[in-house]
Amino acid sequence: MLKNLTITENGGAIEEFSSQYHHESRCLNLLTRDPTLCWFTDVSKQLPQHVILRFAAPSRIYRVGIYLHGENNQNPKHIQIWLSPDKERWTEVVDAELEQRGGDHLFDLPEGLAGLPIAQITSRPAPLVGPGAGMVARYVKYVVTDNFGGSGIYTTKIFAFGLPEAQ
Repeated sequence: MLKNLTITENGGAIEEFSSQYHHESRCLNLLTRDPTLCWFTDVSKQLPQHVILRFAAPSRIYRVGIYLHGENNQNPKHIQIWLSPDKERWTEVVDAELEQRGGDHLFDLPEGLAGLPIAQITSRPAPLVGPGAGMVARYVKYVVTDNFGGSGIYTTKIFAFGLPEAQ
């Protein structure tokens, strides 16, 4: 069964982040399952803003995305999601304009990765899993380059669904 590898209970950890507003809106909130907690960036810092999360082990990632618990002008409008095995070599897997709405914004990694970067949100209930699907990574980088006019951005959860690679 695929797991969201970005949360603490599945080994997820914060590697680095660009800013955070205050302790109640800290970046560490991304590592919980609580849908009421979020990461809010420092309103005095310019976009883009980013966070890099580390998985417990190299893992094959099949689906990435974010969850937003509401709709406001701090919602991310344009996002990029990158995967890396080592924080040196990055592959952009999402470059997308989002709707201004709460809820899940999910993206499947295609078989063979021929369609990168992915720019369409998925509507399938489960990601394509198979020998040619997904990408092996140890890190996920989430970048917000634009919002809907507010100061700062907020994100409730970052998703990277996958399975640890056999050691």
